[in-house]
Amino acid sequence: MKKETTKTLVLGEGEGRDATGEIKKHVLNSKNGISYKRNTESIDFELKALGVLTHDEHAKMIFEQGQYRSYNQVEFNPFDQTVQRVFD
Repeated sequence: MKKETTKTLVLGEGEGRDATGEIKKHVLNSKNGISYKRNTESIDFELKALGVLTHDEHAKMIFEQGQYRSYNQVEFNPFDQTVQRVFD
């Protein structure tokens, strides 16, 4: 799969909505761009410079230059043996 490049990358969407009705998202921004590849279970991305992850309900997170992998969080229900995606 070919890598794509952007300055703004949505790493995850939540179930809530903000004041304008938009779905709340975890958004990574980097002035120098982000190269990334989406897989079924994850997003592999590389920052050439500092990146800032924002979300309405969390403090900002700072990412240094480097390679990362973002996974979709899941939870296991031992009673019915199911796995469900977790929404933030």
